[in-house]
Order: sequence, then C-alpha cells, then structure tokens
Amino acid sequence: MPDKKNNNDSDSSQTSQRGGIGGYLFGGIFLFAGLAVMVYVAVLPGVRYLQSGFWERVPATVLSSELLTSRSDGSTTYSVSGSYRYRYLGRTYTSTRISQYSGYDNFDDYWQTLSGQLNHARSRNRTVMAWVNPSDPAQAYLDRSFRWSSLLFGLTFGGVFALVGGGIIFLMRRGVKEKAQTQATGRYGSREKSGHWLMIGFGAIFILLPSPAYLQIWKEVSRGDYAIVLVLLFPMVGGGIALAGWKMRQNFRHFGPTPLVLDPEPGHAGGQVGGQVHLGRALPDQAALTIWLSCVRCYYSGSGKDRKTREDVLWQTRQRAWCRPAQHGTDIQFCFDVPADQPVTRDRERSVTGRQDWIRWRVAIEGDVEGRELKRSWEIPVAAGSSSSRYQLPEAHVDADERDRELQALQSANEQIRVEQTGQGLYLESRAWRHLPMKLGLLVFGGIFAGVGTGLLVAAASEGIMLYFMGGIFALIGYLIVFSTLFTLGRSLQVWVRGSEVKIVRRWLGLPLYRREGRLLRAEQISLHAGMSSTSEGRKTEYLSLQAQVDGKTLRLAEGIKGREVAEALREAVLRALRLV
Repeated sequence: MPDKKNNNDSDSSQTSQRGGIGGYLFGGIFLFAGLAVMVYVAVLPGVRYLQSGFWERVPATVLSSELLTSRSDGSTTYSVSGSYRYRYLGRTYTSTRISQYSGYDNFDDYWQTLSGQLNHARSRNRTVMAWVNPSDPAQAYLDRSFRWSSLLFGLTFGGVFALVGGGIIFLMRRGVKEKAQTQATGRYGSREKSGHWLMIGFGAIFILLPSPAYLQIWKEVSRGDYAIVLVLLFPMVGGGIALAGWKMRQNFRHFGPTPLVLDPEPGHAGGQVGGQVHLGRALPDQAALTIWLSCVRCYYSGSGKDRKTREDVLWQTRQRAWCRPAQHGTDIQFCFDVPADQPVTRDRERSVTGRQDWIRWRVAIEGDVEGRELKRSWEIPVAAGSSSSRYQLPEAHVDADERDRELQALQSANEQIRVEQTGQGLYLESRAWRHLPMKLGLLVFGGIFAGVGTGLLVAAASEGIMLYFMGGIFALIGYLIVFSTLFTLGRSLQVWVRGSEVKIVRRWLGLPLYRREGRLLRAEQISLHAGMSSTSEGRKTEYLSLQAQVDGKTLRLAEGIKGREVAEALREAVLRALRLV
C-alpha cells in the first residue's frame, strides 16, 4: 500500500513549487512591464533630447499633418502623424518623424498643441524649423520639446509596476531564504518582518500613481476646474500609510528580529506546543505579555477579481508569558496543552464542502513594553503526537496566571451581567443596549441591504420582473437583520433564583413579554450555549448564553456574554451561589 503521508508531502511540495514559479512569473511580468514603461516613456526620450542638443536647425515645409485619437476604457489618447521636407547641404530630404516622442498619450495637451502649430503653418505655407542630425541628415525632428509630464509619468507609473513586481520577487526570495534558514537553524522568523515594507510601498504607490496630474493642478484651477484639487487626497492618504509603515519599521527595529525556537518541533496536537522567543530588550520577570496559540482554517471566497483569502479561527487559547533574563535581552517562554481533536497543519486541499482550504497554526505575542506596543506572530507546524515540551513553565507562574484570568473573567462577567446576592437568593439581569458598537454595525449592514432591496423593488415596476426577485431577496435579508438587531438591542432578561426555584421575566424596552419558572437541582442542568462569534485581528470572540434545562424546557439565565472564559466564570459563580458545586 502506498504511503499516504509521503504522497501528501509530495503533493504539498509540488503545489508549493508551482505556487513559487507562479509568484516569480507574476512578479516578473510586473517588473518587466514597469521597467519597459520607464525606459520607453521616460529614459529614451530624455536620452534623445540630450543627443539632439548639438543638431542643426534648418527650415522645413510641412507636407501633411493629422491629430490621431484613440479611445479605450472611457479615456482618449492622442498622437500626431505627418510628413515634411527640408534641405541640408544641398540635398532634399523627406521625413515622417515629427517628434522625439512616439505612441499615444494624454499626459498633457502636447499633441493637440503641436498639431495646431503644424496645421497653422501648412495652411499658410509657412516654414517651420526642423532639427537635423549632422552625422545622419536623414534623421530629423520637427519638434524637440522636452516633456516633463512624460518623464514624470514614465518614472512614476513604470516605477509603481516595477516596485510591485520587484516587491513580489523580493518577498518570494525572502520566503525561500527564511524557510531554508529555519530548516538549518530551527529558528522561525516573525510574520511582521515585511509588513512595514508593504505599508511603505503601498503608501508610495498612492503618492506616485497620480503624480502626472500634479503638474496640471495649477493650470486646471486657473481654468476654474477646482475638482482636480481632490487629487491631492492621494498623497495625503499615501503619506499617512507610509508614515504608519515607517513607525512600524521603527518599532520592529526597537525590539529586534525576535526568533522563535519550538520544542517539540513540530508542535503536537494531543501533546504540547512550547517554545522560546528571544527579545533583544531586558524585561522584568512579570512583564505584561500575552501569548496566543491559534488554529486557523484558511480558504478562498469569491472568484476572479473578487477572490479573497478568508480565515476562520477553529481553536484558540492564551497564557501569560514567562520572561527570563538572558544575555543581550530576554527569553520569553510558553507551553500549551493542545487537544488531540484539533486539526494539524495542512497545505491547500479540497475540504468536505468542495472549497479549497488549508490549516495554519500561529503563535502570537502581544503587550506593552516601555511604552511601545510589542506585537509579533509566527506560523508554526503542528502534527499529531503526544510529546511534551522542554519549556515547562514554573507552577507558581501557571497558578498566578490562572488566578488572574479567573479574576479578570469574573470582573468582566459582573460588568456584562448584573449579579446580586440578596437575602432571598440570587438575582441576574442581562441588561438592554449592551454591545452597542457591534449592534450598530449590524444595523448599518442590514440597512444597506434593506435600502438596496427597496430600491430594486421600486425600479422593478419599470425594469422587469427579475428585479422583483433580486429586490425581494435583498429586502428580506436586510429587514430581517434590522428588526432582529433592534429586538436584541432593546430586550432584557431578569432572573430570580430562590433556593432551587428559578423565575424569569423577558422584557423589551421595559415591557414584559413572557414569564417562565422552574427548579434547579443539579449542576448538569446549567450549561453554556455558543451563539454568534466575531473575529478581529486574529482574535475570536464568542457570544454565549447561560441556559438551564428545566422539565424538558430550556430557560435562559443570562445572554449575550462576551467571551467563553467570562461565560465559564459566570457559570461557576452561579453554581457556587446555588451550592451546586
């Protein structure tokens, strides 16, 4: 029987190799195109301008001239064709080379102006001055103007393409080099190595791309066209992005490369994932740094130009970092117990839903150090196994971390859910108007869908039956989101527990909707139920409800609890208050 693991490794290697070749090819196309634009639009005309500076000027008669236009994608470009005759050293020559520039463009009004001058001279039988190469009299130009707009466009537009292509090739080469270094040294580089360069490059693209329009601002404003001033938004936005990237670069240099060493390598699902990060700064033992370990499923959504990479956090945990003084800095250690039922690292393959997906494991460090934000992450391999890590954290550190997390979770639970121990029992209240930012986001999202759907339904009266179908779907989704969000915003839940008796009142905007009651006799009756979840910056947040099974019915004791640790702390507090643990 063939070895399935070897087959998978072979397939992954072939897929990676094809992806690498495709990346180099894609970057090479951009790089070649950018360099070609720079050479043919900016460099060669500049060289021709300098070379023709010693040419001689002679009278020439314009035989024909025409302003050529080309329309594409809503834009019109121009060029000039024609012919002229001149005499040099007793011989007559005819040439069709009007300008040292060729092709079509609309950088400025150069071609329109030149065409007007030639037509004016031809219609009045006037001569114009031509530039003739003394070494080769058959070579001449009617116009030797130097176009700053062409130079600027060629260098910036071509530079942008070359920058993108060169950046892709650079990142591909760095990735290959880092992979080889990891295999040779066992040290993993952080994912933030290149993020700042990407932001700086993206900012430079924003600044450079519309640069030919900068030369036209004063001219257009003098004509009363003030809308062109809006082009200045591009360098403002680009400058902000580049500045943010530069600050990220300074922050990266402040802390240094932060290499990660794993043990076991790879980490084990069913065992432990442990490691050590070296920070080039001295830190106190109790530095407030948090280590996250995440299992992430990545997949593609959309198609064509709308194709995007999505991520779904399958499992996530955290712990406080243990910091140890080391030579030239600090060693930050971590050790996680990973359940055996979590998926291992997997390259791209078809999932059960038919989509192409892959599994990635990530370690991340977050915290504030000396007034600076430390935020680093690493992609690590995880395989099935039961090995333990040599980076075992001190028991006192682990216990202190658990106590702090429990205390924080309990404080957060008390902030989210009103919990009071009265002389008659326990009172819980899930107040209305909680999680307002998230709910407002849902209202905006639903409002957009509802507005589009309503607009399509109105237009369907004159456009056709298909819009009724599309508008109905959009409107249904939009109004459902809006009304359900409004309901959850205004609803509240009050719960009284006296001995083993529980009474519940559901309200909306203060008005009672229904009442429930029952008896709580065992801890198994009370459980957590996960509802919606959100993911931001790689952190998954669950919203849960605390429920009780009473006489075959499900009664909610608390709802909208943000965070699983918070919900678990609330459940434990309720069980203790009921003396069920």
